[in-house]
Amino acid sequence: MSIGNSDEIAYDLKTNFKEYSTRIDISMDHLLDSLDQIENLENQLRNYINCGVLHYQLLNDKHRWWMLCSALDVLGDTSLAFKDYLQTEFPKETGLKYIHCYGILQCFILQQDSLKHLYEVFKVQWEANSELKKIRKVRNASIGHTILNNEGGRSEKDKDEFNNFISRITINKSGFDLLRYSKKKEDTVYEEISIYELLKKQLDEAIVLLRRLNKEIIIMENEVKKKFENEKLVGLLPISYWFEKIHSIYDEQNKLFAYTALDNIQREYLALKQSLENRLLHGEYWFNEIEDYLVAIELMRKAMRSNDERAGRIYNFYLNEKNDYFKSLMAEIDEKYEIKNPL
Repeated sequence: MSIGNSDEIAYDLKTNFKEYSTRIDISMDHLLDSLDQIENLENQLRNYINCGVLHYQLLNDKHRWWMLCSALDVLGDTSLAFKDYLQTEFPKETGLKYIHCYGILQCFILQQDSLKHLYEVFKVQWEANSELKKIRKVRNASIGHTILNNEGGRSEKDKDEFNNFISRITINKSGFDLLRYSKKKEDTVYEEISIYELLKKQLDEAIVLLRRLNKEIIIMENEVKKKFENEKLVGLLPISYWFEKIHSIYDEQNKLFAYTALDNIQREYLALKQSLENRLLHGEYWFNEIEDYLVAIELMRKAMRSNDERAGRIYNFYLNEKNDYFKSLMAEIDEKYEIKNPL
């Protein structure tokens, strides 16, 4: 046989060798619906990360955090790539056909890797099914290690090496034909590769994996929440009674009671600050306002000692109003820490 291009070789062999064709009718609507489901599951995952109780636990580990950010971006990027591939016209130019073919197959690997690393970040056991492994083998044979593709072990006796050719004239939006020569078997196999079929199998599995991961994250969150289930942040805040008693500063007979009220407010805010730190919430944008509040308490005490009635009224108003603000904020956090049932 003289050296020709893959199409000449393929045409000669296609009628003489066994064809491995498992193409099935794949609905475009099914593929697009699966991509929408993956997008929704990705958004759920982002919401758990950004708004859930694991946020600062993840953020405090920079390596895990950046791996998480990268994996989520790649997951979203590949979904966009798959969707646009399905919804746009396939190029007529031969070179661009190869670019599209190479690109779409690489997207399969990128999506798989993003899912695997998301599992790694959350320390969930990764179990890729056989279909994902088969898809990876197709990519490796077609565009990854095309010229010399070993599907066996590393030792000479275990090696199973293939030389691969994509048939140029068969490249189209839905797939292509792949010619494979096996050194071990001294035989040639002609395979029909269906992009749509591979995509259906991978998207179906991606949905299963993302649903499982989201469920595992809820379980992890519940474990964190259980540590604080008997502690409501709202319950740590001072009651309005203490703020009313601060007004006693203007009555000499009750002045000591006003100091007691202020001491109680300070003690309860210090306890609140400690509880927030225990929950790793010290990175929240409003945490510095707790620090400011404690400073305001000291300024209030200074005004009381110097009999500065005007400053005292201003600080008392601030402490009272800000306490209402913190009550609302802590109620939101308490709600976030309510234990949920896994999906």
